[in-house]
Amino acid sequence: MKKIKSIFLLLIIIIICHYGFKLLIVEHNFSYKVNKYKIDEHFYMRKGHHYDIVITNKLENYTYTIDKNLSKKKRIIKDIKVYKMNNLKCIIPIYKKNIDTSIYCNLDNNQVSNDYLLKSNNESFKKIKKKIKKYNIKLPKNINSKTKYKKLFIYNKNTNNNNFYIWDYKGIYILNKENKYVKILDYDLYDNIMSCVVDKYYVLFENTDVNGIENIYYYDSNKDKLDLFKLKNKLNKDSYINGVVDDLIYVTDRKNKKEYTIDVKHKKIKEIDDEQSSYIIFKNNKKKELSKSDFLIKNQYFEKTNSNYNYFIKDNKIYKKLKGTKNNILLLELNDIVEWKVINDEIIILVDNTIYYYSDDTGLRKILENNELRYNYKNIYNMGKN
Repeated sequence: MKKIKSIFLLLIIIIICHYGFKLLIVEHNFSYKVNKYKIDEHFYMRKGHHYDIVITNKLENYTYTIDKNLSKKKRIIKDIKVYKMNNLKCIIPIYKKNIDTSIYCNLDNNQVSNDYLLKSNNESFKKIKKKIKKYNIKLPKNINSKTKYKKLFIYNKNTNNNNFYIWDYKGIYILNKENKYVKILDYDLYDNIMSCVVDKYYVLFENTDVNGIENIYYYDSNKDKLDLFKLKNKLNKDSYINGVVDDLIYVTDRKNKKEYTIDVKHKKIKEIDDEQSSYIIFKNNKKKELSKSDFLIKNQYFEKTNSNYNYFIKDNKIYKKLKGTKNNILLLELNDIVEWKVINDEIIILVDNTIYYYSDDTGLRKILENNELRYNYKNIYNMGKN
């Protein structure tokens, strides 16, 4: 009897150790082959479970990311289906777990998004689409219906559960499946708009007073509530936002040579260093400290994102590339891009009087048209989660 109890206890210890060790795993790299394709899996945890996948075979190179909890499994791909038509070659990875099936394509040996193939009316892709109907693959769809709200024309069905914020000199339009307007100021603020989005909050610094910044307004999109954080000690008017990291707003007071973090949710402001002997920046997702002379030589804007991809534009085309790889993925093409920004692997783009939105799931979509954007657009629009 004692022997049985000992064996049972040992089994329990082994099971606990196995799952305890698994819980400690936050990242792994694994390589294997499926149907002559080499597959590199990079699993990591960053506000969720993620797999960066690189699939290669001679001239072919396919890169993508899966955001799903697969219990930290390895070798998640069991088969690869291949479809070729003229200069277009596409693959469909088949998984061991229940993962939505997707198609990835190379055009002239360069990876392109499905939306790019659809919008360019690629004839080869049209033929391949007919062959892959059995996989029920979701492809981007154009939705062109729009409504008028005050002076905006809005494509509400294209917002993809995001909030789009448009500054209107006294307040903000909040656009998603429905639209609303929130007044913040009693006067018009046209220039030097100091604002940002932090999680569910739209934040505006009232920087019009020559005596400095005292009021920080923040709108909670979940509660539909406007609140005020009044600073005990004013920031100098000559201040600017460095960026937002981990829901903290980093602000630099140029005149007083101070750097602060501001937590609007808890109404807290904290100086980075009481003696301000060093300053903090974020570049390539890494935190760095700079000396006073290096930091203050120019405005320091952070490059901190939750993405493993770099994004760039060339010849009116926007690409992304997984860090550490050479595979440039063509996402979209738009003429006369005025400016664009990436927010958590989603892109908002300004062309003339129109704001566009792009994600790999939805493709390129119009969000709104507003003639005022032709004349004033700096820090006028932004995007956050609904």
